[in-house]
Amino acid sequence: MKLTLMKVLVVLVLCTVGLGFYLGWFAVSSHSSGTESNKVSVSLTVDPDTMKADAERVKEKTTELTDKAAAEAKEPGD
Repeated sequence: MKLTLMKVLVVLVLCTVGLGFYLGWFAVSSHSSGTESNKVSVSLTVDPDTMKADAERVKEKTTELTDKAAAEAKEPGD
């Protein structure tokens, strides 16, 4: 039971990270310090404004769809 729950959580995290990169919530960039040194600097950037805008769009779309479904449910059926 615990192993299945852990697998589900890992899949959810991977899906969220993948979706975040696709939607522009996260970005990874790298910069090497020079040819003499083998060091590479990697940065992870998080864009909370994009996340909030996407969440707001989801809320609006959800409200629109639930209002539409409620209106259709009130109409007499065929």
